[in-house]
Amino acid sequence: MQRPVQRVLIVGGGIAGLTAALRLAEHGHGVTLVEREHVLGGNANTVCCKAIDGRCQLCGACLLADALEAARTHPALEVLTDTRLTGLSRTNGSYSAALLSSGGALAASADAVILASGFDHIPAGAKGPYGYGTLPAVTTGHEVECRLKREGQAAYDAEGLGRVAFIQCVGSRDEHVGRGYCSQVCCRYALRLARVFKARRPEVEVSLFKMDIQHAGRDSAAAWRAAPAEGIRIVAGLPAVVRRAPENSQQAEFLYDDILAARLGRETFDMVVLSTGMQPRQDAPSLAALADLNLDRYGFFATREDGVSTRAPGVFVAGACGAPRAIAESAAHAQIAAQACHRYLQEMGA
Repeated sequence: MQRPVQRVLIVGGGIAGLTAALRLAEHGHGVTLVEREHVLGGNANTVCCKAIDGRCQLCGACLLADALEAARTHPALEVLTDTRLTGLSRTNGSYSAALLSSGGALAASADAVILASGFDHIPAGAKGPYGYGTLPAVTTGHEVECRLKREGQAAYDAEGLGRVAFIQCVGSRDEHVGRGYCSQVCCRYALRLARVFKARRPEVEVSLFKMDIQHAGRDSAAAWRAAPAEGIRIVAGLPAVVRRAPENSQQAEFLYDDILAARLGRETFDMVVLSTGMQPRQDAPSLAALADLNLDRYGFFATREDGVSTRAPGVFVAGACGAPRAIAESAAHAQIAAQACHRYLQEMGA
């Protein structure tokens, strides 16, 4: 007698949810993929390609397109967009899920659940002295990404930018606001964006102000070593306050302590890019309550030592809802979560 197909409910249709769904479908499981937005892709939808002259910078943006295409054509995937999880209960080893879609209430059953609900961007306005929202020269890395995604790498060519500054660790690594962790992605995306600006307009002076450099990812260490030779200035010191430049109200000015050079500096910039990081989604506590999960000290979903299983039997975590992760790392983590889920289902069906 053929065994019934075991089903998995995946909450979140970003890169982690898509990757886990495809992996489980390859194992022969039925998958229901629930996404709260009207399209799949999650936060990765706003990440632009940063290839320079055809040379990939390993930002991971292209991974999403591949996953979306694979999901679109896979017969074992049931995809529900504009849909939220509103209830979850376990009876006799199986889960019953209550869902709310734009068309009304739905129900789904599953033998296991993977949470891949993603993250929120840290609001740049939380760093009040940096002038976000009041100074026209101040923007965020996320906003730069979105504009480059919409308009292409020529988006800033006509802006007349002469000097651009990136300020790191905006909202991350700050225990005073409950975010003592490193967001893992900010150093990398800032350097990649800086390289794009230099490649488009070599005369633009690009400076990056840092606390220190976090070497995470495949290319991180080598990229940072190469940055000065590419004309990108690295300064070991963060400004305390960013203010309007007195000579030109469209520019921004700040004072900083250059630690390695043992001097104070004051400079003016045409654009200041705040490298904001990741924080748990605002709805993480309510989703954790539905799934009977704990949160860690920072509000991400808590996992066991394997990094993917949780206190709730048959419930797994994938991607940046468990800890800050870039696109490639989220996809790799989702593969691990899917494999752990598959082993659990095998044991349950034995």
